[in-house]
Amino acid sequence: MAPSTDTETSIVFNGSNWEDLDRLVALARFTFLQDGDYDDNDPRKCAYLASQFGGPALDWVASTYAANAAIFEDFAAFVVAVKNAFGVEATGITALRRGQLDNLRWGRDVPVFFAEFDRLTMQLDITDHGTKIVMVRAKLPDSLKAELARQALDFQNYETMRERLIAMWALDPYREHGPSSTKKPRCGSCGKKGHTASDCRGGSKN
Repeated sequence: MAPSTDTETSIVFNGSNWEDLDRLVALARFTFLQDGDYDDNDPRKCAYLASQFGGPALDWVASTYAANAAIFEDFAAFVVAVKNAFGVEATGITALRRGQLDNLRWGRDVPVFFAEFDRLTMQLDITDHGTKIVMVRAKLPDSLKAELARQALDFQNYETMRERLIAMWALDPYREHGPSSTKKPRCGSCGKKGHTASDCRGGSKN
């Protein structure tokens, strides 16, 4: 019985987008699991994955299959062959993910930051709460570090820290517009901050 084909993807592996390859491998497995097919020794699974290739990756799989059709007989081995062919080796992937984690910056959308942080630390097998807390603290803006110090918040559990920071973000009335919206207006009449000319009581009157 052929697997369901309702699931469509716009992802195409061209040989350089190594993270997309992992996504396509997972999608291939999920597609066949929908029909109860758990067998990795199924040429159809390899063919399904190969159908998501383009460019150099498609050229490689076409020529490799033509030379040795047995490459489609073991899905796990086929995936390893693809990764080896395009330099998507475990050490290289780890280095790239570590670079992504190091370059991850705190932004206005805190839940998105934590989703990406959790994804990368999971893939890098970083599970220690203390290590993750230190890594997140290093990425916080000074204003937020000061607020945590003011509230005497010293986290021991990473999940607790994440939930607290997301809650603080959700309660911030300026989060949609960024820090610039918190600036007080400057009066055009007296020059002082905190009010506008129309509300000024100490400036010149016409």
